[in-house]
Formats: sequence, structure tokens, C-alpha cells
Amino acid sequence: MNELPNRRDFMDKITEDDIFEAERTVLACILASNDLLSECGLEWSDFVEGLHQTIFDKINSIVASHQIADPVSIKPFLPLAIPKLPYSPSEYVENLFLMGSATHRRSMFERAVQTIKSTTLARELQREAEFAVSVAKEGHTLLTLGDEIEQLEGRLRELRARFSETTAIASPGSSYLSAFQASAKRDGLIGVPIALPEIARVLSEPVFEAGNLYGLLSSSGEGKSSLTMQLIHHAVREGHPVLFLSYDQSAAQCVRQMISQVHQISGRQQREPMRLMSQSEQERCISFANWISGQPFEIIRCQREGVDRLMAYARRFIKKQSNGKTPFIVLDHIGKVKPKNDKLSADRISGDVTVEFKALADEVAASVLILNQRNGESGKRQNPRPIAKDLYGGENARADYDAVITLYRPEKYKKEMEKVAATAQDWKVINTVFGSEIEGVAEIAAIKVRWGDPTIVERVNFDAAFTRYVSIVPEREKELF
Repeated sequence: MNELPNRRDFMDKITEDDIFEAERTVLACILASNDLLSECGLEWSDFVEGLHQTIFDKINSIVASHQIADPVSIKPFLPLAIPKLPYSPSEYVENLFLMGSATHRRSMFERAVQTIKSTTLARELQREAEFAVSVAKEGHTLLTLGDEIEQLEGRLRELRARFSETTAIASPGSSYLSAFQASAKRDGLIGVPIALPEIARVLSEPVFEAGNLYGLLSSSGEGKSSLTMQLIHHAVREGHPVLFLSYDQSAAQCVRQMISQVHQISGRQQREPMRLMSQSEQERCISFANWISGQPFEIIRCQREGVDRLMAYARRFIKKQSNGKTPFIVLDHIGKVKPKNDKLSADRISGDVTVEFKALADEVAASVLILNQRNGESGKRQNPRPIAKDLYGGENARADYDAVITLYRPEKYKKEMEKVAATAQDWKVINTVFGSEIEGVAEIAAIKVRWGDPTIVERVNFDAAFTRYVSIVPEREKELF
């Protein structure tokens, strides 16, 4: 370990003597009561004096090995002497122990810890500021500057999280009562409202809850994007900020699909409005586009972004569009996020993404939905209904999700199997697996839920003309605007 500089030219109110005494006080109190080590939240590098760094590091190692850290157990790890120090390091530790035993008071300890944290934070901020100046002077492309800024933001977030006060954390009971009271004031809705009641029943949740990470699993061509547009439109209509991180559809394509779903004006008509649309239909399209432009809604067309860049997009959006309602962040889809290390297995790559989005949901009290395209495992089974193995990354990828919804259209798979059926046994399997009356029907289920019954399966109709899902027993629709 290298000694950190003693210069405190960036500190106005805290002197070098204050810092030295704060470090002595913390070490003295911990030596007298090792239990305080777990409460301080400090690391050896937070200390300025080299000897203090060594003492704290050795205390930490000894306590981690389930032993008592005191002058006797620390002595073998200390240098015999330090130049210009009028006493040996072991004598210094003995004096600290006596000081802590005689004067240990929690208030002194807490003030000293805060002094060390504030000076460490100031020192780190100065280093980051110097780094930012050097980056600005060197000259970079827009892309590399963006990467440097993202990394700087990440380091600053870690600093803020590490040095945030922890004593103000509410007890579990208080946290529950706060959520309970908030729920009562909002008629039980804390989160993003769900467009289809069938999804709410499958999840056993009335909303996509704030702080939760959800997955949506389906194969290509089953209407995953169509369902996503319905969920997004419903959230926007209810006034929630929505960010759609799309690796597939452009903003124009998304709005076109929403108009088709809401106003029953097909995509083909919208592509040739003068020939295929009436004047009133054209006006509805224009009205919808103007309305949605005024909502807290953004679509970012992604290309090769990794998860760090996506996190930056999301935080910027939350800061800009926050309006007091739970934000809804949707990623389409996880398999296209540029991995930090493409040599890792799919479950590790998936974990890199889900753990970041789960942390983000908790940090900004947002609901996050990540789309998963089935990985091909279903093609090896006679019954192609989705199971956990079909997730991108396999069964292990479920870990960070609070719930994973599945969308399954048996009609699609039945037609595929009929094309290659060659024997009576093939047809028997097809009829056994799919039965009849599946045309235009989709199943919504889950492979993970936090609460409730994970075996619930709901059915909805797929309206192919307008690429939307409709309840089999439709509820009365609200006014759109």
C-alpha cells in the first residue's frame, strides 16, 4: 500500500490536524470494540496516514478471520520501526487501544467517521475533476468522449452510493407501512398500469411494480413487439414516463403500430394515406402523432450499445421526464445488447444486463421490462410451450427477474409442425398437443412470479389485422385522450 498525499489544499474547513485526529479516534474506538468495524463503512485507502492505513487493514484482516483485533494480535504485522517516528508502531497501537478504552463514545466515533468520509469524497472528486480536465485537453472523438463520460458517471455514482448516509434507512416495518399508506392513497396502484387484465392475473399483481424487473419471453413472429406497443401505449396514456430502448423498431414504426392498434387503421393504409385512407382517418393519425409527441415518451433506436450506455440513456431520461409517476423502461431485446465480454456464456452475458437493470429499477423506483426471444430450445420438444430453458441464457437467467411473462401462440407452431408431418404418429402428436379452436388465440403465462400461482394461464385473441391483443371478454375501453 502506498501512502496517500497529505495535501489538503482542496479542504477549506477541515484541517490536517482534524483529519489526523479523526483517524486516530476511529482506530482507537475499533480497537476497543471490534464490532464498530462493520458499522464504519471505511476502507484502508480512506485513511491519509500510511501507518493508519496499515493498522486499519490489519484490523480488517484479523476480524475477518474471526479473531479479536488488539495490540497483541496486530503486532506481528507491523513494521519494527518507522523513520522519524519517536516510538515504535506497536507502542503506537497500544496507546490507541488505551485511548479507545478510556474515552470510547459513540458520538465521537460517528463524527470521526464522517470527517474521514467527507475528506475521502473530496479527494476522489478532485481526482475525477483532474481526470476530466486531462480528457478534455487530449482531444477525443465523440464516441470516445461518450465512453469516458459514461465511465466517469459510473464512478461518481459508486462514490455517492458508498458515502451515502446509512443511518437513515427505515426499518422493515416502517418501509412496509410507508408502501401500504402510499398504496391506499393511490387506490392500491404503485407502479405502471398493465394494459391487459390477463397479464395482471398471471402476475397476481395489479401493476408492474416500481423497483421490479420483468421479462417477456416469446419467439419471433408471435407478436412480442405488438404486445409491447400495447403495454407502452397504455402506460403513456396513464401519464407515466416511458423509455423504449429498441434494437429493432424505429420511432416511426412504433407510432405506426400504436395507431393501428388504437384506431384500427392498418399499417398498409398508413403507408399510402392519400390512396387508402379517408380524411377522418388521416386526421386521427395526425392527432395521435401530435398527442404522443407531447407525452413523457422517448424511443431510442439502439445499434451497438452495451449495458453501460443503456444505463446512461435511462438515467438521463428519468432526470428529464420525471413527473411523480412510476417510470416504465422497456428494452427490446436482451440478446442484442453488446456484451462486456463476448467470450462469456449466454447466462453470464444475460446476468450482466439483468443485474444492472434490476439495480436501476430499484435506484430510480421504475418498472423495467426486458424482452427475450426464445433461444431455440423449444424446437427440440414435441410440446413447444415456453419453459424456463427457452430464456436467453437458459434457466439460470431467471435469477434477477421479479417475474417473467410468456407469450405463446399455438397456431404458429401447429402450422410449422403440419408442414413437416410425415406419419400418422406425427399427426397424432399435433392433435394431442394443440387440439382445436386455437386460431387467433394466444396464451399468456409465466415461468416466474414473486407472488401468487405460477401455473395460471390466460387466453387472449390476436387481432392480426391491427397487430393487437384483445381480451376474449373485452372490458370497456377508456377514452384515448
